[in-house]
Amino acid sequence: MLAHLRDQDDLHLGSVTHPGGVVWSAVATCGAEAGASLGDAIEAAAFGYELTVRLAEAAGPAHRGRWHATATAGTAGAAGAAARLLDADEVEAVAHAVSVAGGSAQAMVERAGTRFLHRSHAADSGTACARAALAGLRASKGVLGSGRGAFGELDGDPAAPRAAACVVETGFRLHATTGFAQAAVDAASALGPVAAEDVERVRVVVSPPAAVAAASNPAPADDEAAWWSVQHAVAASLSSGDPESLAAGLGGLEVQALCERVELEPGGAGWGASVEAVFRDGTARSESVAVPLGHGERPASDDDLLAKWRRLTGSDGSPLLQRLFSAGGGEPLSGVLPPEVVALARPG
Repeated sequence: MLAHLRDQDDLHLGSVTHPGGVVWSAVATCGAEAGASLGDAIEAAAFGYELTVRLAEAAGPAHRGRWHATATAGTAGAAGAAARLLDADEVEAVAHAVSVAGGSAQAMVERAGTRFLHRSHAADSGTACARAALAGLRASKGVLGSGRGAFGELDGDPAAPRAAACVVETGFRLHATTGFAQAAVDAASALGPVAAEDVERVRVVVSPPAAVAAASNPAPADDEAAWWSVQHAVAASLSSGDPESLAAGLGGLEVQALCERVELEPGGAGWGASVEAVFRDGTARSESVAVPLGHGERPASDDDLLAKWRRLTGSDGSPLLQRLFSAGGGEPLSGVLPPEVVALARPG
């Protein structure tokens, strides 16, 4: 659940899944139990990513309309990865997982905490399916495409060839805002910093079209609403010229006023965005980003990833994350991660 707590776990664009929190949770558990090497763990995780992404893509958009694909396909990914580490029959484990997979998409619509439980349940269930296979429990293997269950119908082929491994295609959401706003943040930051009062209006075209339906809010009233607002992400990044400013949560009055002058339009397929700022003096400037930083042809640097790690662990002093992880006092994440891992987050 912690892996997705701030909606900043990894993202595979094509399948719209977040494999890491589910797959690596199963890998960490079973890898430690089996005494696996780091290489074994990485191989198992890559296998889990492959299962998760391929199954979610094959299920298609109709599946995502009813089911939370990270939970459904992630259960299979966790089962396969766990089975590989436990030396269980992978086919039996995945077949069990496909049959028990679940997770209503309604939790995503409501942005409810249930979506965190989806991931936890997928990791737990996948691991249990691997243990069942190890114990010799025979699985039902006809569920894919049978017309029954979460994966009763498949729009695509899970075995279709692809240019790269799914784990390579999976990227990082670097910025402290919804995944729908990542490319728009890159574009707005490139245009900034600008004085918010000098901007007459901002036109943002964001892909995919679902971004407008899922993450449009021109008047967020708190940190949570600001997180899910493309308008706020653009206004804050344009004003500061620094995407790290988003970690502070809801911006000040000038940023909030600028939010209401951000016009959001749906783009086409993909995950790109364009931002055009029209100024009160009649001039205009624009920037376009095809894919967000951290994905595909725009890989994140080591410094980018380290900055994200420090922000998410609260060690950089980010107030939003400090409130989440240190509400009970003490050091961020103490008692959650081993001391040597927490130490990695400390500056220096």
